[in-house]
Order: sequence, then structure tokens, then C-alpha cells
Amino acid sequence: MSRKLALFWSGLVLLAACQLAPQSGEGFQALGVLGGTPERPTLMGKVLDTAGANLTKEGEAFAGTLLPGMVVQVSGTDLGSTVRVTSLEVQVELKGPITSLDTTAGTLEVLGQRVLTDASTRIYQKAGSTYRTLLLADLAVGDVVEVHGTATDSGVLATYIERYPATTQEVELEGQATDLDSTAKTFLLNGYLVDYSWARVEGTPADGAWVEVKGILSGTTIQASKVEFKTSGNSGYGASRRVELEGPILGLDPAQKTFQLLGYTVDYSAANVVGTLVDGAYVEAKGQVDASDPTLFHAQLVKVKYPSSRTPKAEAEGQITAIDPAARTFELGSLRFYVDDHTVLKRDDPDGPLAFADIRVGDYAEVYYDPTATDAEGRYYAVKVEVKGTGSGGDTSEWEGPVTAVDHTAYTFQLLGYLVTTTPSTQFEARDQHLTREDFFTLLREGDRVEVKGTLSGTTIQASKVELKGR
Repeated sequence: MSRKLALFWSGLVLLAACQLAPQSGEGFQALGVLGGTPERPTLMGKVLDTAGANLTKEGEAFAGTLLPGMVVQVSGTDLGSTVRVTSLEVQVELKGPITSLDTTAGTLEVLGQRVLTDASTRIYQKAGSTYRTLLLADLAVGDVVEVHGTATDSGVLATYIERYPATTQEVELEGQATDLDSTAKTFLLNGYLVDYSWARVEGTPADGAWVEVKGILSGTTIQASKVEFKTSGNSGYGASRRVELEGPILGLDPAQKTFQLLGYTVDYSAANVVGTLVDGAYVEAKGQVDASDPTLFHAQLVKVKYPSSRTPKAEAEGQITAIDPAARTFELGSLRFYVDDHTVLKRDDPDGPLAFADIRVGDYAEVYYDPTATDAEGRYYAVKVEVKGTGSGGDTSEWEGPVTAVDHTAYTFQLLGYLVTTTPSTQFEARDQHLTREDFFTLLREGDRVEVKGTLSGTTIQASKVELKGR
């Protein structure tokens, strides 16, 4: 099991009579998965005000974008619906090249570690100054990825995956050091030889110690630039009135009443549990770190926020055009969907769970679905539905899905039941390359997944930008 996050928080003990319900102006200390939007990141459903905050990533200054799915540790002041952040640390579990990929099972392997994905896993790639979302099928063996999530001995359940340029050489990994040779300054980690002779070393090298490594990969050897041998130091927080955890669980043991969450073994034997605990469920946990074991968290409240789900195979986005709350079905243009108790239903502002009955026609939504799973009426199974707000005709909006009726002469196609028209001034992009309209339509085929930005008038979208996402 990964102990990085737990050991970073070692020594953090709560007062026995802690008050679970936060009071406005009270100290806020939490470890969890970011929600909301890049413009309004949230944690535990609260908007994070990071103006003036100390932002770091793995101990180094961070000036990047805070994206949904990132695992972060936050300290600040709770102001009710907002947290004034004093410090925020982005926590990386793993970074390196993909050595195997199974899109059917929703798994990949990175530096000898198995990575699991589901509907809550966010996959990104930086494109200029912005980020675009990907599906697991968009990744390939050899891609360099950064992974955040909950780790166990059996693998990492990812909440965040970012694909880096193929030229990226730096890797990050952690685990138990074996066959340590203090003279040669080497050890084995997850099947890789780590050479730390030129590295900045923190902690005391010891065979069997839990270690975090950064360096350059060459074959099966990592030339380390930084090696941290973990010890039970102190995070610097001291005693706190409350600590909150939020993320996906793994390794559920109903007999022992424990599970793994973001580096902690959570003991829920004395907790008030709201909802059904299963591996992969997304929970909020409040409680205290054990006084003598910094990897053990005693929960007083565990609340299931989202159910366990599977990996989606396709994505569509746009306005909901029809909905039947009783039948639990809805339509996104020409695409029809159904949901069940395992579908993740959420909104992004304010971030949190959403009842299907609260979704309305006209809501703008992202739908992650499985096109191989259909009901008797041919509707696709919606693995996740995220409502982004209510769109309106005449505004610049976005739509995503598979194209039909491609007209290579008129430079038009059908998307989600709408006719998409283009002009010579429309921007076209494929594989991170800008294309002319002629070249783009030469590439475009029936069934290709595209993202369109533009203006809706009736049933016609006048596109300002079209991006080929995959096929």
C-alpha cells in the first residue's frame, strides 16, 4: 500500500472531542480529490480561494492549473461555502511510460504498477495554455502519464491521469526499496534498478524502507535526482480539531471494517456510515489519525458520495433535449441513454451529487457512456452524467460526439441530431495540429468523435472550431 500521503501527515492527531461539523472561520485541513472547474476548484464541496496561497507539487513550487481529479492536501480557513487556502500541495502517485493498456478492462501499467480507471477518472492532455479531456482509448503504450489516486498492493485507482509529450524523460514512483547496496548506492524498486549515487537524498537509506524516487528512466534503470526514504516525521500541522478525506476507496475489508483511501488505512468500525461501501465508491471521511500509527485513520463519519462505476468507452456533450424521470432515460440530441443505481450523477457548480429527478431539459451535460451496453430500446448505458449548467440558443457552446452524414463537398456533418456548418474562418484541429478545412474533411470519417464550438440557431450549429478527438 502507498504510504506517501499518510506519512506526510504523520503525527497529525485530532483532539478526542473533535467537532465534525465545521464552523465558519475554523481551521480547515483536508486531503482529497479536486472537483468543480479549473476556474473554480473545489474540495469537499467548498470553493478554494487560492489567492496568496503557497502552492506546491511534490515539494516544489507549482504555478500550473488546478484541475478536477487532482489529489491535493489543503490547509486554510473554513468560511462556510469557501476555504481561504493557506497552503496546497498537489500529490503525485506515479509518473512514467505506459507499458501495457487494456481499454476493455479499463487498466494500464506504468513502471510496474497496475493502474485502474473508472467513470470518475479524469484524463487530460495539455494543449497550448489549456487542457483537453481524453478517454482511456486515446492513450497508447509508450505514452508518458502522471497518475494521482488511491494506491494499494494490487494497484492504483486513478482519479487523475495526464498525458505528457513523448519527449518527457522524468519519472516518479514509490514503493518498498529492496536489495539496497549502500556502497554502490543502488536498490530495486518495482522491478527497476535505482541508482541514487548522484541524487539528493532525504531520510536514512535502509533496505525495506518505503521510498519515493524522481529521476530519468533508461531501459530498466532509473538515474535518480531525488530519493526520499520515508520516516515518521511531522507534517508541521500539530494537533487539529478535524481532518477530512475525500476520494475513491479500495481494499474494502468488511470483517475488519477497514478500507484504503489516499494512502491511509481507514478504520470505520466506530463510524456512522451513510450509504453502501464497495470498492471503487467515492467517499467523504471525517475523523482522526492514530496517535501511534500515522498510516491509520479512525473515521467517525463515512459518507458515500458517488457509487462505484466502470470505465466509459465514449463521451458526448451538449444540451439535454428530452428526459423521462420515471423511466430514468434521457436524450442528448440524437443519442439516447439510460441510467441505473451505478451511474455517477453529479454537477460541477456547486460540485456535488445530483438526483436524476433534478436534471432538466436544456441542461448542458457531459455524458460518459458504454456504446456496447444497450437496453431493449437501443439506448446506451450512461456510466456518468455531469451537468455543467443550462445552455441557451445564440450563445457560444460546445458539443461532442460521433459524426454522421459527412459531406466532403459542402463541408458539413451531423452531430447529435444537429447540422454542423463550417466556413473558411472555422478553426480545425486534429492530433494537436491545425488544419485547413479541406485537409480536415479529407481526414473526417463517419463515426469519428469530434468536439464542436459554435453558435446554435434552431437545429443548425455554425462552428467556430472543430476538433477531431478520436475514432
